[in-house]
Amino acid sequence: MTSLAAESDAFARRISDAVSAFVGRTVPFKSTSSGSRFVVTDDTNGIVIPVGEVGTLALEVNYRCELDGAGRYLKVLSSKVAVYAGSRPKGDPLFRYEYVHDQGKGLPAGHVHVHAHRDQFTRVMTLAAVSGVSRRQAAPDAELEAARLSRIHFPTGGHRFRPTLEDVLQMIEEEFGVRPGTTTWPQVLRTNRIQWRRHQTGSAVRDCPSEAVRVLEELGYVVNPPATGPVQDREDRLAAF
Repeated sequence: MTSLAAESDAFARRISDAVSAFVGRTVPFKSTSSGSRFVVTDDTNGIVIPVGEVGTLALEVNYRCELDGAGRYLKVLSSKVAVYAGSRPKGDPLFRYEYVHDQGKGLPAGHVHVHAHRDQFTRVMTLAAVSGVSRRQAAPDAELEAARLSRIHFPTGGHRFRPTLEDVLQMIEEEFGVRPGTTTWPQVLRTNRIQWRRHQTGSAVRDCPSEAVRVLEELGYVVNPPATGPVQDREDRLAAF
């Protein structure tokens, strides 16, 4: 059996390497035991990211992990990557990417929240809430709270195809003009992204072995089923929001 502590420590080091390469200084991440699970967070009060000569953003990152049912792979139970204006993760962020493995009915497991305001969104959300066609059936005195844009869960690919921390960092670089602090950042980004997508590809294959067999046979591979018979697809995972 794989050690959860070892897997969590390795995951914390990978996250630390990525953030450190991006900001140009060492940003330690720690893995803290919480019963049968581990919480991976940065070891600071928010990660400061310079924007040009005078501006700053603050990054808040945390993960809750456990081993999967087979005891071989690290499974993320929940994650949060939030970006704030200013030098501290205080108040509402600009936006936050989240993942919740056991998400409630009608909510996407992987999602993004945008902390902003637009009148058209507020109007549509309020009408949906008070008419009972939304999952937020708000009382009249709670209409404003129910209609906040930041409460919408924008889907981001479910359990297998959600964005990573590295994707958020590259978005900050491209959209906000942040200059990475080291020349190693592009290679760290490439290495970590390939590693993550290889891992997720493996997870997707375990969810849908029939499709993996079909594609491999199209490529000329010969695939033999196990002695116990073909492994069934996990359609519940494939259909998950």
